[in-house]
Amino acid sequence: MAFSYHRLPKMPSSNSSSYSHLNSDDVESENSESEISRQIEDVDSRKRNVSKFVFGHRTRLFIMVLLLFCLTLPQINSITFNFTVICMEDLVEIFHAKNFSGTHWMESTTHKSFIFSSTAIGAVIGLIPSVPLIDQLGIRIVLTASGILSAIGSLFFPLAVDYDFYAVVFCRILQGLGISIVFTVVGVIPGIWAAENETGTFLAILSCAFQLSMIICMPVSGLICDSDLGWRSIYYIFGIFTLFSYFLFFYFYTDSPRFHRNVSEKELKKIETGKLEISKEGVPYLEICTDLTVLMAWLSVLGGNFGFTILTLYGPTYLKDVLHFDVKETGFATALPFILSALVKFAAGRISDKMDHLSEKTRFTFCAVISQGSVVIGLITMAITENRRIAQFAYTFAITSSGLNIVGNVKCIQLRCRQHVHFALSVISLCAYLIHFGAPIAVGLLTSGSENMEENWSRLFFIVAIITIITNAPFPFFTSEEPGPFVRIVKKLGDDV
Repeated sequence: MAFSYHRLPKMPSSNSSSYSHLNSDDVESENSESEISRQIEDVDSRKRNVSKFVFGHRTRLFIMVLLLFCLTLPQINSITFNFTVICMEDLVEIFHAKNFSGTHWMESTTHKSFIFSSTAIGAVIGLIPSVPLIDQLGIRIVLTASGILSAIGSLFFPLAVDYDFYAVVFCRILQGLGISIVFTVVGVIPGIWAAENETGTFLAILSCAFQLSMIICMPVSGLICDSDLGWRSIYYIFGIFTLFSYFLFFYFYTDSPRFHRNVSEKELKKIETGKLEISKEGVPYLEICTDLTVLMAWLSVLGGNFGFTILTLYGPTYLKDVLHFDVKETGFATALPFILSALVKFAAGRISDKMDHLSEKTRFTFCAVISQGSVVIGLITMAITENRRIAQFAYTFAITSSGLNIVGNVKCIQLRCRQHVHFALSVISLCAYLIHFGAPIAVGLLTSGSENMEENWSRLFFIVAIITIITNAPFPFFTSEEPGPFVRIVKKLGDDV
């Protein structure tokens, strides 16, 4: 059964002229329910204002691509500093050329770690009110507002670095606000816009936003940093693209395909057929937070995200300072595993939808074990090898295989929580942002100092690998594919549950 949901429109009152001919005898007849549904659809279709241009009955695919770029650009803005930090030596040179006393914040590991963590602060600030805001205002308004804040943070960052350390932190917090609801949107949109047999593909493609951000950001940043344009222009370029994309999104997107003028009746029927009618009760927070399957899935994601975050945040630094790649090599070497990861993720989504001869638990457990196990193998290999190419291969392998996680742990949570998945995914986002905040502090403590740099990084990789193993070990044994006892499914549209 697909984990996409549709909230039915309210039935009209008995005095509605459009339905006055539907009497009690009709309702009691064998075909009354389907007849009522058909007539409701007829009335709704007459009320819809459908354009002559309907994208070949594939408007949902255009929405998917537009959303992919809108989710990718804030991610790019939030990670640009991860790369440009290796190109910003001019700030220190200018600082000392002006004979200022003391040290510049770029020379302080603590200050740089806090700047790395500032996006997580912004993301947590934005995530806390996001669920009620989406309920009240809809994804269209909330996502547009977060995207504009991300663009502002990027556009003003080059000015902030010349002004004050706290101005830099403020811009990073704005960039964090821009990514606060990305993961929530990835989990919710397939249930709104995808057809029942396309939800896996929608989920896999939209979740490629993070990989795509690395694919675009790292090589582009490497080329521009090495050019006459300089690192500052990177922020201006991405900031302008973000503003343009979100203006397009606000103009074109609607929170329901039923209200989109480019969605034909044929496409609307395809999108809505087979989706679930859900109860309008509130989220059962306590029941979800005490469910064993949900807790084990959260724990698994927590450990996996910790290892993945270390690799993504500090991949460029590790490649440059430990493996001694130059700036341009670092950009392309960092982007390669994310290209492969996006391909693996897309393939995994399609394969998972097609492998219906296996149980859902078998499928998501296999993908989770491969995903998290690969991160562990990559970390341990990087910790014990002194060979530059083997270490690069291990780094690439770990990030590439991690793309399977979307049809592993996340699929498990979707199957368990069903219509309440947005809350469960918000908790995952919160944990990820807390890791994003804490990881730079841990890395700063374990890798500070120029002496024994290789040993410090090896120690870090071993510690992260052990944490990942411990947090993922219970997942295969204590999770279930069945909907949780807190799930209230009314029926499948047109069928009895």
